Amino acid sequence: MILCKVIGTLVATQKDAELRPAKLLVVKPINLDGSFRNEREMIAIDTQDAGEGDMVLVAQEGAVVEQVMQSDKVPANTIVMAVVDGFSVHEP
Repeated sequence: MILCKVIGTLVATQKDAELRPAKLLVVKPINLDGSFRNEREMIAIDTQDAGEGDMVLVAQEGAVVEQVMQSDKVPANTIVMAVVDGFSVHEP
């Protein structure tokens, strides 16, 4: 899973039937200190009611999308799995 921040939403008036019930978010990977990683933004299916500014855990695996969406016809491979309320890291 990838730690990301929601940086926007995507609105599509026309989309695949399998995506119609889903909200789409624009997410960007972040480091543990909250800074953005030098990686591309991703479009993720939102199943957790996340919003702009939220920190989320994202899975980037087609099989995970199939399991969560309960369909093997969803044309996506990135999905929000959790909204992160907080975390701590203890270095030795």
